[in-house]
Amino acid sequence: MTLWIKAHIILAAIILWADHNGTLEPTVKKIEQKFGIPVYYAPNDSMDVEISNPYPMEFEPQQDTFNSQRQNNENR
Repeated sequence: MTLWIKAHIILAAIILWADHNGTLEPTVKKIEQKFGIPVYYAPNDSMDVEISNPYPMEFEPQQDTFNSQRQNNENR
């Protein structure tokens, strides 16, 4: 195996271990603050909010030509 593959495997293992222990997010937040990256996180209680209709769609009736033609033919 090359050095790059080993480095990626070790980095992935470290990330998984930190996530399992609960130290990944605080570490990432510290790094973001160190570099001055403005990232805004939602409060923890906002995850429980349910959105009833996230993509509201207006109802537009469409012309049903098949059924209207069939009704006209039945009436004749």
